Amino acid sequence: MALWVVRTPRTFRTVVLPPSWSYVARVPMLSSRVIVISAPRLCGYWKRSISEAVLPLHKEETYNYQQEYQPTYHLNDAYNPFFKETPQYKEEEKLQYSSFEQINHYLLDVERLYNGTVKSFEIGHSVEGRPIRGIRISKNPGVRKPALLLDAGIHAREWVGPVVAQYAIQQLLANASNANLTDGLDWYILPMLNPDGYVFSMEHPPARLWRKNKAQTFVNYCGGVDLNRNFDYVWGGPGSSDDPCSTNYRGPYPFSEPEAVAFGRFVLSIAQDLRMYLTLHSAAQAILYPWGYTNLVPPDWQDLDALAKKAEAAMSLVNGTRYHVGPTTKLVGLGAGGSDDWAKGAVGIKYVYTLELPGLFYPEKGFHPPTEALPIIAREAFEGIRVFAEHARNRRP
Repeated sequence: MALWVVRTPRTFRTVVLPPSWSYVARVPMLSSRVIVISAPRLCGYWKRSISEAVLPLHKEETYNYQQEYQPTYHLNDAYNPFFKETPQYKEEEKLQYSSFEQINHYLLDVERLYNGTVKSFEIGHSVEGRPIRGIRISKNPGVRKPALLLDAGIHAREWVGPVVAQYAIQQLLANASNANLTDGLDWYILPMLNPDGYVFSMEHPPARLWRKNKAQTFVNYCGGVDLNRNFDYVWGGPGSSDDPCSTNYRGPYPFSEPEAVAFGRFVLSIAQDLRMYLTLHSAAQAILYPWGYTNLVPPDWQDLDALAKKAEAAMSLVNGTRYHVGPTTKLVGLGAGGSDDWAKGAVGIKYVYTLELPGLFYPEKGFHPPTEALPIIAREAFEGIRVFAEHARNRRP
């Protein structure tokens, strides 16, 4: 028997089966792969059929980093302390790390307070049955408009991402000076994509650096799947692991996890309107764009790079903090199967960015900035989000 795992375009093209001893399956939900199992005598047929039926998903360009990518600063040089002395904040500026329950209550509260503009929704449930919720902010929900998607919390230990997502909601709704950001642009914000892992990292101090979800694996003493390695775009590629004991364990197959499936289905349901996807992580202090699975970059990398540098410049004005800008693999390393690569490569969203928020003493202890630093981190991030949103609102499809 012969077996191929074949990647297909987003619109699946059916291949006519020859008689007997052959089987074709699309695996699994949301997958862009086809498994072909064939009798040896039919291998020639399948090779010809595959070459005729399968189209390339995207075009890539070779990028000579040594010649063209020359950042003007290094991460250690760029790091500025969040504050030189203990700052005094106004009451409304104080931020804190929220529990999963508090995040969900917050989403329901803003829906009640801004009824008609805010609509909460549930995209699915986690392995342990917790709801994955988000909100839509739309001044005129009956009119179709360009949209921006913002998420956080796909990695359990990165607590600062949900803080920034909630801060963005507050700024969009309660700060009149930001009213223009919701004119002609719908916002979809999901502050917590990995509720089980987040709860586990909060309620069990020894698990503070837990990264994955809480799925059971074939190794009893090593649970969890890295949800940001579980998306079906070059799933199983470099930077992911088939070892359940690894923090980068990709799962048994693409979209094996209910959290990833729920998010994938939701993104596809609004894909026609999406102009931009921003995903919040920590703590590399960088603005990243695809790809995460290869040292190559997309054909439009210069567009992505230019906009990211514009956002970084705005962020640096808040407190002088500088962020790296560049491709994922160049700045933080390989990581195939991420939501960002999937959003750009499989869904077709042009502007896709990972905003790596800063942390103290990265990478050893970068996942728990002091609460006194949260307002500065949030303000910096929101200034970058503002630049991205203005571009998304004004960009033509």
